[in-house]
Amino acid sequence: MAMLAECRIAGAGDWMVTMARGDSAADSGPVVFSIVDDHPDLCYGVLARLPEENSSVAAGVMAATVAEFLTLDAAETCRSDVVLLDLRLRDGSAPAQNIARLKAAGYPVVIYTDEERPERLIGTLGTGADAVLSKNEAGLLPEALLAVAHGDHSWVSPLMASVVLMAPGPRLSPAQMEVLRLYATGVPAQKIASLQGCALETVKSHLKAVKSRYGAHGEPVYTRTDMLKLALRDQYVSEDWYLRDQ
Repeated sequence: MAMLAECRIAGAGDWMVTMARGDSAADSGPVVFSIVDDHPDLCYGVLARLPEENSSVAAGVMAATVAEFLTLDAAETCRSDVVLLDLRLRDGSAPAQNIARLKAAGYPVVIYTDEERPERLIGTLGTGADAVLSKNEAGLLPEALLAVAHGDHSWVSPLMASVVLMAPGPRLSPAQMEVLRLYATGVPAQKIASLQGCALETVKSHLKAVKSRYGAHGEPVYTRTDMLKLALRDQYVSEDWYLRDQ
């Protein structure tokens, strides 16, 4: 409850952005937002509609993957201030990995998803996203974009407020989530180290931390199967993971 006490839930009265932002386009003009989503019609609609409805935001680029976005945005005259990111992309990339890649490149991230079930959104907690809202909360998009662009990390949508209240598992870092996802679905630790570009000992350290955090949460982890069960429940692994390579 302490976390919610420090947050301002969207739509709960006279809300306004007051925090300062560093040197960026957001200081002198509209907040430039881009969208990473593999549904082109949705992308076109959001990029066209929001600037018409609110002059405080301007359309950036659209892309189907994070890699494509980084390439397109690098070629733009005005760098994007915020990225709208779909939770699940068809390239099979993990949400935590996509968020970490965007954050490493210096982009604030707003998860924009058609998933509304709180139990399915629990996996977004602790991933590093600056805000999460449902596509059915589209009316809150300008508010979320402006808040995040101006560095306000207290913005919480009504949907995510309910998610915070019911989260069953422990908080994991993005790196821990990705190692959990890979290891739980059968990828050997050495292969994970190669994929992540880190030392084997780093992977082992993340696995140890995952086990420790679940153990402290009253959910001991002894086997890879235990990890898979928890990863499926907490949505670090999608239910159809075993079909991905078929």
